[in-house]
Amino acid sequence: MIELPHLASGAAALANSPNETRIRAIRSDRWVGFDRARRVLRHLDGLCDHPPSTRPPGLAIYGHSGMGKTMLVEKFKRNHPPIIDHSTGVESMPVLAITLTSRPTERRIYGQLLMAMGASINERLTLMELEIRTVLLLKSNNVRVLVFDEVHNLLAGTPREQRVILQLLRYLSNEIKASLVCLGVSEARDAIAGDTQLARRLDQFVLPRWKADEEFQELVTAILRSLPLKLPSALSSQSLRHLSRLGDGITARVFGILNELAIEAIQDGTERITDENIESWKPALEKEAAFA
Repeated sequence: MIELPHLASGAAALANSPNETRIRAIRSDRWVGFDRARRVLRHLDGLCDHPPSTRPPGLAIYGHSGMGKTMLVEKFKRNHPPIIDHSTGVESMPVLAITLTSRPTERRIYGQLLMAMGASINERLTLMELEIRTVLLLKSNNVRVLVFDEVHNLLAGTPREQRVILQLLRYLSNEIKASLVCLGVSEARDAIAGDTQLARRLDQFVLPRWKADEEFQELVTAILRSLPLKLPSALSSQSLRHLSRLGDGITARVFGILNELAIEAIQDGTERITDENIESWKPALEKEAAFA
């Protein structure tokens, strides 16, 4: 096997695969590790390892849409999968995550939590019965971290509705003695601030837009190492600045641009991404308009 030191091990294993296989891999979701993401994961791992407490610590992660909050949660869940005790047959779920709906209610949240645990839902149950069943299952599943994504959706409700849901999140955390993790765009901070007790126990981690600095260079290098191209891609500082502007500092957009250029490099046989590729890149719709 030819060594490809410019690639991560997973990408190197795919580099000599058929073009269709490599393109499919590029288009598929994949985890790319970089320092900012590793810092968040270390903090999340610490919450998972924290012993049960009447006032468990928590974390709020804020960032623009597309900054990778949900991908972080998915990676965190994969790092802490459900565990089955084969001697008792009991399953433990260290991490349980749901996404708040556009206008969350207590019944919806209990229903989502039950579904996430694989439990059936009886719509005729009263709110109190739903609460008791959910809390009992959360305890029996030994949930250590409760994750609520899209917390900014709370703002769609009235101030009273917002307070009710925030109190519910705090109640669940207290009742099962588990840490709470909330994710959302910057407006989520305003939603969480509606419950002072909850806000005080949540450490804050902000995912700012990328700037053309060393941290951004590390991100781009990590993405390039994940792309199964046969030749190394070396980008100049000017290209990195241009890429940062093209992607508007949003993680998902930077991924999208580099993925698109990698697919083009496979299709035209150049097998690498160059400064010229970055300079000439245009969004697909803009290209179609120019062709027309």
